[in-house]
Amino acid sequence: MFFNHHAAGPILRLIHDKIGILMLFFFVAHIALHWRWIIFTTRSLFSIQREMKEGEVIEANYMPVD
Repeated sequence: MFFNHHAAGPILRLIHDKIGILMLFFFVAHIALHWRWIIFTTRSLFSIQREMKEGEVIEANYMPVD
């Protein structure tokens, strides 16, 4: 549709454009809703793993579920 926009017709072109905008909106909403998970996973992926010492206490931070 990009190279030959006359081949599809105006209705298909309109549908294609509107669905593209809708998909972009859902993508942004999806990233916004999962932002905490993305940050946590990225940090844990790139953090340096260190060995646990015997008797070391691990703190857990739990997120409340609504």
